[in-house]
Amino acid sequence: MRVDLHMHTAYSVDAERPQSPADKVRACIAHGLDIVALTDHWDYFYNRAPSENRDVEACLRETWAAKEQFSGQIEVLAGIEIGEIHASPAADAFIRAHSLDMVIGSLHAMPNDLDIYFHDFAHLNCDAFLRAYFAELLRMERHGGFDVLAHIDYPLRVMRHGDYVPSFDQYMDRVEQVLRECIARGYALELNAAGIAGWQKRVGPPQNILYEYRRLGGERISIGSDSHALDTVGRGVEDCVRNARDAGFHAVTVFRGRRPEQAAI
Repeated sequence: MRVDLHMHTAYSVDAERPQSPADKVRACIAHGLDIVALTDHWDYFYNRAPSENRDVEACLRETWAAKEQFSGQIEVLAGIEIGEIHASPAADAFIRAHSLDMVIGSLHAMPNDLDIYFHDFAHLNCDAFLRAYFAELLRMERHGGFDVLAHIDYPLRVMRHGDYVPSFDQYMDRVEQVLRECIARGYALELNAAGIAGWQKRVGPPQNILYEYRRLGGERISIGSDSHALDTVGRGVEDCVRNARDAGFHAVTVFRGRRPEQAAI
């Protein structure tokens, strides 16, 4: 079963234009995928209004339309990627008000409302930043309201500077806390392929984290390309499957109507 459970259309402000939900699904069919989730951004913040989506209501309407239009050709799941779900009570209200197959929970921004991508790590205390990041990730997990814990290695994509090569190896005690919470809350841990396009040249999370998740009793995983363009659907999915199998996973968790089911990979 070929799955890609994390991708964006032109409704996400950081995605390539044009690419409607229907366009995205057509690209997925051409790529030979079996189950896909359209998961455009809708980020909440600590001190300002939600954003990162050009029109979230139209986005979800078109997502559901694409789900119905391509039924029988490919399974399309209507999802959304919620950033900082714990930052505003409005996030919970939004989810309650909308019919969704799955909700991805992501930590993109810290309490200063600045996306991690835009921090000046060359002039920051990276150790202090990572400790704060793991604490915030735990707060998000404990808040709940989502199904998939996305790209926990998100900072590693952008923290490299000069001779500094970022790693979670010195923070495995904090990683373990995050993984234990993930298991206890029933989230699926995401294998995200976006790192292929950056300096890492590989999918995440790092394999030792996946081994640790399995050792701790983790059973639910999700797999996504994090595609933001039509020509990147399915990118890195095979690498994710290879890493998952290597760590002892043989199925991916697919959420339908927020209910988890296992699909062989």
